[in-house]
Order: sequence, then C-alpha cells, then structure tokens
Amino acid sequence: MLRHSTGALGGNAMALETLYQQLVLEHNRHPRNYHRLNRPSHSGRGLDALCGDDILVELVVADRVIENAAFSGEACAITKASASLLTDWLKGQRIDNFHLAHRSFKALMADSSLTNCETLGEINQLRAVAAFPARVRNALLPWKAVDQALKTPMD
Repeated sequence: MLRHSTGALGGNAMALETLYQQLVLEHNRHPRNYHRLNRPSHSGRGLDALCGDDILVELVVADRVIENAAFSGEACAITKASASLLTDWLKGQRIDNFHLAHRSFKALMADSSLTNCETLGEINQLRAVAAFPARVRNALLPWKAVDQALKTPMD
C-alpha cells in the first residue's frame, strides 16, 4: 500500500482548483512526451467513444522497469494532462510501482478528500477532477492504456 501524506494546500479548495486549472492548461498546451517512440516494447490504446478521446501510449520496458514512455493521439485537455503527467512519472518506475500508483490514483478520483499520495507527486493535483464525475473517465483513460500496454508486450 502506498503511503499518503497531507498536501501543502490542506483544505484550501479554491487554491487547489486554481492549481488544477493551471496544470491542465499547461499540459494541454505543452504536453510532455507527446510523440511516438521509435521502438516501443509495449503499447496500449485508450479509446473513449463517448467523448472521442483516442490515445496511444507506448512504453519501453526492460527488466520490469519502464525506461521510456510517450503518448499520441487526440484527446480533451484532462486526458492530455493526465497522459502528460503520467508518462513523465512512469520513466524509471518498476511495473509494480505503476500498479500500486494506479490503485491510488483511482481511489483519489473516487474520493478527492483523501490525502495526497506521496508517490504520485504532481499528479495529485488532478484530484479536482473528482468533483466532476463525468470527467473522471478522462483522467483515468491514460492509466487504463498503460495497464493494457503492460499486459500485451509487442512482438
């Protein structure tokens, strides 16, 4: 189980909302790792037919460590920000760490009153999405694509 700690913002919902909006706008305008990888070992597609998001996550995995991660495709600002943050975080992570973080992120999306998960770092700022249940699936889509990718290595 991942350890959680209280975030620097505490209960200041207005400051959290402002940080969240700035984070999403920044990662939508200038997404990190938004490109295709030359020789991925794993790939997974995130498709949400309801809203039209369609992303491809590509990974380079060696000895159960994610050495590189990138994404491409068309998506809304929340999905793109989540994918940008996630692919940055993934680099250097063990596959087991991803699975633990994925559970923690899903819990945070279900209950934004949970304290910050230390392991997630900046990704914790996406907790404000939990206030918009219809958008939670957008934040989770890149995580589902990574989960799918790790289950099906490329030949």
